[in-house]
Amino acid sequence: MGVIMPTILDLLYREYCRARLAEMRKQLLIAAERAEALEAHYHPADQGDDERTDAQRKTGRGVPN
Repeated sequence: MGVIMPTILDLLYREYCRARLAEMRKQLLIAAERAEALEAHYHPADQGDDERTDAQRKTGRGVPN
């Protein structure tokens, strides 16, 4: 009985660490995918002579005073 408990605890701890690492990797992948998606949809504003952004050009709204 003296050898079984440390072995069981060791196995449980290893499984916990494996599951935690898998969860952290998954979260990092999700965060990386979100960052890539945001970068893909990000377009810096085109600064023309009137200094309006693309969104303002499309909506016809000017720069607020």
